[in-house]
Amino acid sequence: MSLKLLKIVFGNAQIGITTDGGTYEVFINATGSSSVKGTIVVASKTVQGGVSTAPAGSVVPIGVIYETGIDVGQKVKVVTYGKAQVLLASDQTSSTGFWCGVSSAEEGKMYQEANAPIGTSAHNQEIGHSLQTVSTAGALSLVQLHFN
Repeated sequence: MSLKLLKIVFGNAQIGITTDGGTYEVFINATGSSSVKGTIVVASKTVQGGVSTAPAGSVVPIGVIYETGIDVGQKVKVVTYGKAQVLLASDQTSSTGFWCGVSSAEEGKMYQEANAPIGTSAHNQEIGHSLQTVSTAGALSLVQLHFN
């Protein structure tokens, strides 16, 4: 892909490429508080063009917040494809190659399994596959995003 084409495709304020290798889109922060990098989000049901924190066990995740400190009602970058740093649940560490999904215990956070869980609900909770081993529970971990 030529540099000129990249500038045409990504040369506006609504989409771009992150330093981690992800593609972000701009949404309105409707999470109820300032944004926190790595939070898994869903499409807002109350704010047009907005994102809300994914409820625990959500089967409709659409992305991961890219920046911390963006106030409610303001434009926030959300990684929707590629690589992203995702917040682990407070009881979770990560292992390279593991399946990643929306935590059933904590909103906006990720859990991991060595193998993909069976069932439609678990399939739709999927956010991707781990690219990093992190031994600190609740930390950020690099994930190759894949939403169903």
